[in-house]
Amino acid sequence: MPDTGYCTLDDVRRTLRKSQLPGDISQDEEIAVDAIVAETEPLEKSLKRHWYEPDGISETTEIDIPTEPKSRDDEEDIPTGGAHLVGDPITPKMWQGDYTRIELERRDAESISELLVRDSDGGYTDWVSSNDYDGGPWPGALGQDYVLRVNNGGWSHLYLDTTNLLVEDADEDDEYYLDSFSNAVYVSFDYGHKGIPRNVRRAVALRAGAELVEEAVISIPENATLYNIETKAEEMRTKADDLLEVYL
Repeated sequence: MPDTGYCTLDDVRRTLRKSQLPGDISQDEEIAVDAIVAETEPLEKSLKRHWYEPDGISETTEIDIPTEPKSRDDEEDIPTGGAHLVGDPITPKMWQGDYTRIELERRDAESISELLVRDSDGGYTDWVSSNDYDGGPWPGALGQDYVLRVNNGGWSHLYLDTTNLLVEDADEDDEYYLDSFSNAVYVSFDYGHKGIPRNVRRAVALRAGAELVEEAVISIPENATLYNIETKAEEMRTKADDLLEVYL
């Protein structure tokens, strides 16, 4: 598995020096690499984001900086309305006219590669490959069968036109062919933000540096007490949290 991370060893060195600690990690660079890798994946999962540099970063050789988007596939429910009377049919929750909205599990979605929606026969139809459906990114696809929209915070929403889920020639205007809206959609998509922000690089470097301090990988000044070491590591983590707050 490649050593993929959002910062370089030089970022960690600079961070340690700014924290008034020795920046020499050359004695065991692999431990520093492991620390960067260990802090990168949890960050992506907690923030539901992925950053990448299409051209890489020239100063790095030990760490594989992500250079392209990631992809994933998820099983999703179609959201339904709130309280309803016993015996009344359950209907999709609507946003913007006939559209229902699904929040994707990762921010910064770039494109939908497959969109399997349960059909009236109990199987699934791929709205992306089928000639019967159209869609794409907002705003160009607005009014079509599906729309992918990413807001200013990177949150990704998939809008589905629920009129496609109605029973044809039904007696009722809002009679849907789905008995259950749970697990009604499987979506595959690419996601990622082009460019790794300086705040993200610094935050990962700070968290990795805190690990190195606690594990005594770097040379700690002789006059430093255990209390000071633990305090310094905690300060570094707090600073990292502050830098990442804008991405929450």
